[in-house]
Amino acid sequence: MADKKFYLLENEISRDKHKNINKNKIILNTKVKIARNIAERKFASISGSQEKNAMLREIRKYMGDSGGFKNFRFYDIKSIKGLQRNLLIKDYMLDPEILRKISGRGIFLKNGRTWPVSSAVIINHEDHITIQSIYPALQIYKAYKEVTRIERYFEKGVTFAFDKNLGYLTASPSDIGTALRVTAVAHLPVLAVSPGFADLLKRIGKIGYRVSGYFVRQSEIVGNLFKVFNQATLGKGEKEILEEMQAICLNIIEEEQKERKQLRKNDLLGIRDNIYRSFGLLKYAKMLSYEEALELLSIIRLGLDMDLIDGVIDFNFFELAGKISNSHIIVDMEISDKPGDDRIDMIRADMIREKILKEVD
Repeated sequence: MADKKFYLLENEISRDKHKNINKNKIILNTKVKIARNIAERKFASISGSQEKNAMLREIRKYMGDSGGFKNFRFYDIKSIKGLQRNLLIKDYMLDPEILRKISGRGIFLKNGRTWPVSSAVIINHEDHITIQSIYPALQIYKAYKEVTRIERYFEKGVTFAFDKNLGYLTASPSDIGTALRVTAVAHLPVLAVSPGFADLLKRIGKIGYRVSGYFVRQSEIVGNLFKVFNQATLGKGEKEILEEMQAICLNIIEEEQKERKQLRKNDLLGIRDNIYRSFGLLKYAKMLSYEEALELLSIIRLGLDMDLIDGVIDFNFFELAGKISNSHIIVDMEISDKPGDDRIDMIRADMIREKILKEVD
């Protein structure tokens, strides 16, 4: 168990399919998540360790007895090593808060046939049961279908806390109602620096949605990666949230593409210079910090999307961003000691060259 690598592994089949499914390279993936609580039980957030452990055993037994969960594998969070916990957070887009007060918390994981499709059932985070599914590119409805499919397996033997006026009852008041959260990860290297971006954010905010930097602990945007998500779950039906998120994401794609066309028209030489400067740094740098690597990869990804650069292999930006993180490097390279930052930065620079350059010096 301790040596099990949880993170999502790419294979030849998934690499081929990914090229077809993520052509716009702007919405990198989508996650759909719902929270549910068992009726007439205290919320996990206010339960003691004994109560949470009892709930974990109960839910685990139910899932083990049900035929609907045979493809899921259970992990007790407190038995997972620190580095592997970090990999779970990154690869399965879990809330980092799940690593606090870990007693009585567990997770059931299911990898899809192709990367990066995955599903997770999280037990005793804030709510008794959190179900989520991740799909590449803009596939909100597929992710939602998978989440509701899993939910139906629970409904066969579990009664969820529900109020006819409020909807599903949750530990956080902000989740009451549908308790449905939809998140899309977007790569916006041109739109993010355009004059109209602030206005777009205001329009999105007025209808109960938000755009923020993907890396929540960073004060600045890193790698031009953003999260787009709904804030309200009360007063809107699931269908309405899904339709609005789909429309918002399509609008963001359209705006980013429009800004790229304008950039090509107004400053082709400038953007080509920026792209090839980034290429030169990636090709020859001996050390790259994680943040610097993401910034450079973002520009190279833009160069590929705009057909402005040669010598680079088409790559999945979001996948590579995970693979070159400190935690992934330490686990993948089976580094047993505590490596210094310089050593990690050297490995990261070499790894990027190996993965994206057509010819490596």
